[in-house]
Amino acid sequence: MSAYLHYLRFLALRAISILLLAFWLALNGVRVSEPAIAQAQNEDGTFAGIRDLIYRQKYNEAITRLEQVLEKDPRNGEGLTYLATAHLYQDLNFTRAQIDFKEAFKAGGGATFFVTHSHESFSTGDLVDYCRGWLHLRADSVEFVPIEGGHGFKSKYNELQEFKINRLSKRVFHIRVAEKNQNFRGRSNNETEPLLIIALFKSFARN
Repeated sequence: MSAYLHYLRFLALRAISILLLAFWLALNGVRVSEPAIAQAQNEDGTFAGIRDLIYRQKYNEAITRLEQVLEKDPRNGEGLTYLATAHLYQDLNFTRAQIDFKEAFKAGGGATFFVTHSHESFSTGDLVDYCRGWLHLRADSVEFVPIEGGHGFKSKYNELQEFKINRLSKRVFHIRVAEKNQNFRGRSNNETEPLLIIALFKSFARN
């Protein structure tokens, strides 16, 4: 009888050990995943704030915050992307911007530009009906995210029918999607910015 009681005690202790291990694994899983979720949320908030600084042309502040991000994570693709964007609009050095955006692309980011989107069927250098927002070139797609309004879109590179400078103005370029031209002008209002955007599109689409 004593041996039987010892056996039952052994089974009980083993069951308790298994339950404790299962509880510890579940608890540990929560503790591991929570920081990852929080980090992603914090990063989204950080880049939203940085975009706002670039939008308001506070480039030095944006660069300082991006340098803080990259100090912790030197290969942060989005951080490298927005650092190139801030430097571009601060210095208007298009050659440097092309190099920086390509490095950001290699790190998993791409290129981002602040653009004016014309709502007219064709466009010259003077836009009348328009909205403004962010044009993102990433690994396999282009996306326009307006600051306000519903004229945004996102398309895979292989869905684009054209990505060219407009004939009416070299400061304006268009992206043709689903038989419709989306006309844009870069923040710099410089003829070189559309050339840079198109060159980066061709480079990214090849990879």
